[in-house]
This record gives sequence, C-alpha cells and structure tokens, in this order.
Amino acid sequence: MKAILAAVAAAATIATAAASWAETVTMKYSSWLPDQHHVNQRVMYPWFAEIEKVTEGRVKVEVLPKMVGTALSQFDVVRDGLADVSFIVAGYTPGRFPLAEMAELSFLGNDARIFAPIFNRYYREHMEPLNEFEGVELMTIMSNAPGNVLTLKKPVRSIEDFKGLKLRSTGPYTTALLNAVGAIPILKSSAETFEMLTAGTIDGSLAQRETAKNMNMIDLMGHATLVPGGLFSSALAVIVNPSTWAKISAEDREAINAVSHEALALSMGTSFYIADADSEETMRATPTLKVETASDAFVAELKEVVKPLEADWAERAKAKGLADPLAVLAAFRAEVTAAEQAAK
Repeated sequence: MKAILAAVAAAATIATAAASWAETVTMKYSSWLPDQHHVNQRVMYPWFAEIEKVTEGRVKVEVLPKMVGTALSQFDVVRDGLADVSFIVAGYTPGRFPLAEMAELSFLGNDARIFAPIFNRYYREHMEPLNEFEGVELMTIMSNAPGNVLTLKKPVRSIEDFKGLKLRSTGPYTTALLNAVGAIPILKSSAETFEMLTAGTIDGSLAQRETAKNMNMIDLMGHATLVPGGLFSSALAVIVNPSTWAKISAEDREAINAVSHEALALSMGTSFYIADADSEETMRATPTLKVETASDAFVAELKEVVKPLEADWAERAKAKGLADPLAVLAAFRAEVTAAEQAAK
C-alpha cells in the first residue's frame, strides 16, 4: 500500500512540474520606437508571432501601450524587470558597451542584409563570452545600416565643411568622430532629432537613410552627403529579462534561440536595407533636398581621420578583455567585403 501511495505521489509531483512548464509565459515588450516603425512592423512583431508559434503558444509577447522609462534606459528597464523585452541602441549609453561599439565604426559595409548577421556571429564568437551584457539575455546584436550626413543649410563635402556645425550624434564613436573633424556633437536619440531641427538648436544630424524618413527629417534638410561604406553605423540589440527567461522551459528556450540570434539579425538587417532604399528614393525625389555622394577624395580624408578613433576603440576593447580587436575588425570587414562583392 505504501508503495502505491508513493507512486501516486511521485506521479502527482511530475504532473505538477509538467503543468508548471506548460503554463503560458507572457513577456512584456517596451518599445521607444513608434508602433508603425519598420523595426516593430517588419521585425519585432513578426518575431513575437514566431516565438508563439515555435513554443506552441507557451510563450507569448505582449506589447505594452507605452514605453517604460526612456530610450536611453531600456537596458536597465529590462535588467530590473520593469519590462521583459526591449530593443536597444548600445551607443545611447556611452562607455557601457565598448565591445559592441565595433558595430558603430566607419566603413563597415553597404548592405545591412549582409553585415548585420555577420556582426552577430563575430560578436557571439569573440565578445559575448566577455559578459558585456551581463544582467540580461542577449537575443541578437547587429550593426544596422551605413550612416551619412544631413544638414539644414551647409553642404558637407570635405573635412573643412564640418567645422563648427552642431550635429546630432548617434553614440560614443560618432561623438568622437565629430569632435575630430571640428564639429559640435549633440548626443540624442533619433526620436528627439525632429524637435531639435525645427527649434534650430542643431545644424543637422548624422543619420542612416531610413532614419531621415522615419523621423521626418527629409523635408527639413537642405543637403545630404551619402558616404560609401558608411560614415558610421549603430549597434542594436534585442534583450530579455533573465528571470522571465528562466521561467521558460529549456526546450522552448532552444526553440526561441533558433529564431533569434543570427536569424533575427538578418531580419533586422533586411528591414533596414528596405527602409534605406525607400528613404533614399524619397530623398532624391524631394526638390528642397540636394543629395550627393561623398567624393573619393572626401572618403580618403575620412579614412585618415578614423584611424586613431579605431585605435582608441581597440584599446577600450582590450581593456574589456578582447585580445586583438583590430584583427577582429579587419577580419569582419574582409568577410563583409567579400560577401557584398559576391552578392553583386
């Protein structure tokens, strides 16, 4: 009789454990981007649907009606459990993610569909073990799109043209870059740029093509200088609260990881590529905006300017534990260049 009762009790315990794993885990998403932004519509929301699909409904994501905290505080919001999922720009908190800053450097590539997933792979292999994102679960990280220069009145065709211009900066690297060329960097989120432009507190912005359209800059700007290979990019990441992640079964976590990481970086890069192309078409069709491509001489000038900035980044990355940052950067650039040439 005792054996039977013990067996019944054991079965009940197993059933209770199975039921606890089977319970739905709902993660709350805090977004500082507008609902209609392409990152939400083409990347995050489809990813949430994919999460629900691959876990057979055991894991769901609820989109909160408004952002928790600020664009700059999303890492802390997720780490502290005020929300469970968010999309962050690493450069909005200067000095916090020195390894991820490799994704911000100049001349990384032209096609985000190619260099976004490659960066994710390089970060996972060389940098993730150094625990830069300790406190959250890193679902993906990527470099997003080649950056350019947009100005209200004065065209930028040389290093000299930067001098004295107050330009919105995207992160620590572009802040250093603008200082190096004699401009005055103003570090703000892309969502704040329109207001600064209309108020006349800045002369322009460093921006990807897609940002110019999504943040309503195009009709305000008089000049755009497109830089082949990108004057900069941005390090973007999707993060999850670790306590909430731990509530999900190991099997479901594995299924979610399979549709995250490099796959999510590719989805993000593709979305930025499409948005860039759409925005450039609008820019070129806007009669009040003169769009130019940086000359070979200007690009050569810029490449000389960024060399010491890359060396500075390498020193900070070494301090974080990366043995040979410049070798990693060179290998990354070489792989991206080869892949972009093969795709032509």
